Amino acid sequence: MFRRPIKEINAEFVAEERYLDSIQRIVKEACTAAGMSRRDVTAVLLAIEEGATNIIRHAYLYEKGTLRLRIVVYRKIIAFSLIDSGRSFHPEQTGKIDLEKLVESGRKGGLGFYMISKIMDSVEYISAAGFNELRMLKRIRGLSATDTPPLLRRMFTLRAKFSFFTFLIVSLIIAAAFYFVDRRTKMEVRGHLEDMVWALSSTIADQAAGYYINSRSDVEFDELIVSYTRANPTLKLVVLTDSTGLIRAHSGDISNIRKPYQAPNEIDPQLIGVHQSLDTTQSKLNYLALNIRAGPRFFGRVHTVYSSEPVDEKLAAVRKRIIMFTGLLLLVGILGIYLLSNYFVKPIAKITHRVRRFTSGDLETELPLEGADEFFEIARALNDMMTRLSKDRRNIIEREKMAKEIEVASQIQKTLLPVQLPAIPGLQLDAYYRAASVVGGDLYDVFEIGDGRFCLVVADVSGKGVPASLVMSMLRTVIQIHAVGARSAKQVMLAVDDYLKANIPPGMFITVLLAIYDTSASRLTFVSAGHNPMIYYQAKSGQLKTLNPTGMPLGVPVTLDRDFGSGLEEVSVELDENDLFLVYTDGITEATDRDGNQYGMGRLVEFLQQQLVGDEAIQLSKLAAGIVEELDAFSGFAKQNDDITFILARTEGRKSSSEKHQEPAGRAVIDSQTYRSTDSSASSSPQDGDE
Repeated sequence: MFRRPIKEINAEFVAEERYLDSIQRIVKEACTAAGMSRRDVTAVLLAIEEGATNIIRHAYLYEKGTLRLRIVVYRKIIAFSLIDSGRSFHPEQTGKIDLEKLVESGRKGGLGFYMISKIMDSVEYISAAGFNELRMLKRIRGLSATDTPPLLRRMFTLRAKFSFFTFLIVSLIIAAAFYFVDRRTKMEVRGHLEDMVWALSSTIADQAAGYYINSRSDVEFDELIVSYTRANPTLKLVVLTDSTGLIRAHSGDISNIRKPYQAPNEIDPQLIGVHQSLDTTQSKLNYLALNIRAGPRFFGRVHTVYSSEPVDEKLAAVRKRIIMFTGLLLLVGILGIYLLSNYFVKPIAKITHRVRRFTSGDLETELPLEGADEFFEIARALNDMMTRLSKDRRNIIEREKMAKEIEVASQIQKTLLPVQLPAIPGLQLDAYYRAASVVGGDLYDVFEIGDGRFCLVVADVSGKGVPASLVMSMLRTVIQIHAVGARSAKQVMLAVDDYLKANIPPGMFITVLLAIYDTSASRLTFVSAGHNPMIYYQAKSGQLKTLNPTGMPLGVPVTLDRDFGSGLEEVSVELDENDLFLVYTDGITEATDRDGNQYGMGRLVEFLQQQLVGDEAIQLSKLAAGIVEELDAFSGFAKQNDDITFILARTEGRKSSSEKHQEPAGRAVIDSQTYRSTDSSASSSPQDGDE
């Protein structure tokens, strides 16, 4: 496509913004070495920075990764590629960047891609299995010998250029037609002259044959040719020779009679009946020789020298008149073309001027609706486009403001989740939260409610986005208020339901698993409002169980024969040493791979069974990290459809050798950011699998 590349550069960086300077340095060196202007280098650096920033912030939103830079330099083009293995920007668009959809949706990063497309000559986003590539081409611009300097381009208006090139094309057509007609006319006139000379020479030959047969005198032969030369000015010289080559009659000099005939040096005497040209500077002379015959008898030859100068003079005079007439027509044509260009070019010039004002940022001024129907439609379409773009620009600004507000809401929402898990005597804790969008609708919370009792909550609000996050925030506050001092998880849930009946928006519902852990009795009492089953591992028997007490989700209308409280079942479990339980949302079990297959409860139970088999208990932090890694490996980084939240807890038993000399620690992972607390979970670094 671009012939052989001159140079290729490959580099790989950790997908973090602190490496942007290194990426820009490599790009700048490559562009400068390729001879790109300073202005273009600055523009390319801006486009590369915008593309790399979008990849870092979006493709690697939930995990770390690498960003590969590839630069291929050709003679006139530089190709830049940013390659990542993270989440695709536009999986539904088969790898193509659709700027119109980005503008319509107001998607964050869309304006960045629009800017890149304006800077680069070609932009393409390719998404394939396992990698994504943002490919950008930039032409190395320079003024070649065939390019018109900008100053000369500005000296001619569109009307002048239209008139000039139209005149040039018409002139070339007329010149070609004139050349063809003139050449054809000249050939026909010359052919007519040659035919006339041939006929005269043939007539002389026939009469001379009769003279030879009748043995006429030299005087009669001379009178014959003189009469023909006098009657035909075209004939300059006529010579009659006999069969021996002696001159019998000479129209130019009678003294040459009875002398051998010497043909001109310029002609071939063997060519009989063929017109030959004589090389002379005085006039355009031609030569023709014909045999004198009477039946089979050969008497001699007729040598005729004739001139084409009179014919050429007539042709030149006619040609001069034609040229003068054609020039006059061209002058009239130039005036007509210039006036006609005013009709066609003036509306185009107005449209061009309007487009230039648009590129400078003016979206308000409209074109006048005038001119021919076609220009009228173009002006109207351009005005409509300007109006829509102006409206879209205002919408984009509003959407960017809304996106910023949503981002702030996301940060506020994360502050509502526990940054540090409380230290619960006899219980190790680990928690994880990852939202499917900027803000999520899942909730987890662990807090003390008094007298050695702690409340553990995992909830899932229907839907995603801002509405779900607002309901989640309200739910967290209501639970914390009603759980203080409570001894029954069911009573807390009933109080929460009473409040939400009057305050939850119609059409929304909440699934909640609420548990109260009593440290003195090592007892876990919990209820489930339509939530996923709790997974309970009994260390003594080595068995995994799913505990799923009955209960309807909060916000679901009750039936006539059954209210919320009558269907809510409370379950108590006495926990032994090293017993473990997992409370989670359906974002885990309903996670899908690239083919749409769900992870499911069976895979989760099987994974936990494999991890918990053995005499020495696995570190809780490693088990939590293993769950996240298992989900990511299954989904293959397919788009996350629901929030993922879980609380993992285990009763403390005898510590393993790897834990004896470590500081007690517990943690909560929110959006791949690790926070630590002072519980007795294993102290692992972020490399343990959560980031």
